[in-house]
Amino acid sequence: MSKYCIVLSLVVICSCSSSVISKETIQLNSQAFSDDKPKIIQSEIENAPYDIWERIRTDLTLTIPEDQIAATSVYRERLYSNQTAVNRISKSGQRYLFHTLTRAQELNLPVELALLPFVESEFDPYAKSVDGATGIWQFLPSTGKEWGLKSNWWYDGKKDVLASTEAALKFLTYLNERFEGDWLLAMAAYNAGPTRVKRAIRKNQKAGLSTRFWDLDLPKETTAYVPKLLVLCELIRDPDSFDVHLPSIANRAYFQKVEIPGQLDLMQAADLAGLKPETIYELNPGFNQWATDPSGPHYLLLPIGVSDRFITQLDSLDQDELVRWDRYKIRRGDNLSRIASRYKIEVSVLKEINGMSSDLIIAGKEIMVPRGSAWASKQRPRESTYKVTKGDTLWNISKKFKVSIEDIVLWNNLKIEKPLQINQAIRIFSRYERIRQDVPSKQARTMLYPVKSGDTVSRIASKFDIKASQIQEWNEIKDPSKIFPGQVLKLYL
Repeated sequence: MSKYCIVLSLVVICSCSSSVISKETIQLNSQAFSDDKPKIIQSEIENAPYDIWERIRTDLTLTIPEDQIAATSVYRERLYSNQTAVNRISKSGQRYLFHTLTRAQELNLPVELALLPFVESEFDPYAKSVDGATGIWQFLPSTGKEWGLKSNWWYDGKKDVLASTEAALKFLTYLNERFEGDWLLAMAAYNAGPTRVKRAIRKNQKAGLSTRFWDLDLPKETTAYVPKLLVLCELIRDPDSFDVHLPSIANRAYFQKVEIPGQLDLMQAADLAGLKPETIYELNPGFNQWATDPSGPHYLLLPIGVSDRFITQLDSLDQDELVRWDRYKIRRGDNLSRIASRYKIEVSVLKEINGMSSDLIIAGKEIMVPRGSAWASKQRPRESTYKVTKGDTLWNISKKFKVSIEDIVLWNNLKIEKPLQINQAIRIFSRYERIRQDVPSKQARTMLYPVKSGDTVSRIASKFDIKASQIQEWNEIKDPSKIFPGQVLKLYL
């Protein structure tokens, strides 16, 4: 048996409605808020719905009051009566919806809470608001810290799907208790803060008015926040009434949680699992750098089906083959040659890692250095140039350098249908450089912008130096005049 354990996260069920399709059932490694363990019944597994929407549909409980149906119809028309937008919803939920739903049901919480990341971020763990909120649950730094989400140079728990889901559900449970079991007020407080909601309640109480969510004077974003979720629930209940088709999402885990022995380089993890490094970054957004946090958490999320290979490969490595990282504080009198010699790597490698264009270093600053003999031996120069010879094609060049055709085309601004010319210079980047620079940066550019009174698409575009047509395309906006205060737009900056 391997010395490293695999935790199949997201395969545990707690009721008929939370059942999943699986050949084996392994207890979830995450701690619940109580010591009660969910009971697993074989018949529940066998009778589980294939489609996750069907699983959700059977347990929806929150509804829109009759007197608010007309008022909330605007969200129905603007957000969900659009097949392109609905397709996007299904696509965004493919990786993480199963997990949020399973955890909510294990904790006997309304399934509607599992859908909140659709409203918060469209399940984008790299999404960041203008206020600095991050992750699928959009935790602010202060709130994340309050609810136990670790954040440092290596790791950000606000972007970690497992950690942030636990914190969000715990926070929502607390808010529900604070607002005497009213889930609508709890969700409003999650968005606007409990103090703001309490203030609105007190104001209505003094005026002798209703203290329902629907009757409170709250920020426009919050006023839209809860209805958007409830209308989404209506869509799940009856997509036909929206004149759209809700694309299926399989009712099974997308990823597995795999324990690792300590710090591990993410590029190396991708090699061990036989995955593209992009996949590692997409499933493990909590790690800010090129390696996991030395102090933990010591786990990775991997797609279902690859953990056996990963564990076998990891188990076969000697300790000196594992790549680890140090943050080295430059001392007075240090130079790159001396530091490189100390860590037994090339100066060029040290410069590549830290994006340095010169040998100049400053005492007191920190640089990254790898520990592990395997790392230095596997790296190629940051960039090389290849001269096309007779008979060369994009395909054989990609095979020669073990990169994709798509990357070669991107790096060199080529047209795939245009033949290469003899002696044409082709730029090739090392795999490490490609992943280090491209993958995290692309994901980190997602910005969530709440529309304010007086905003127009053109004005927002001008503010962020982007094109109005791009905003329309990214958000499936057919008529730019119909954006509304409280609507959250996704921007790529």
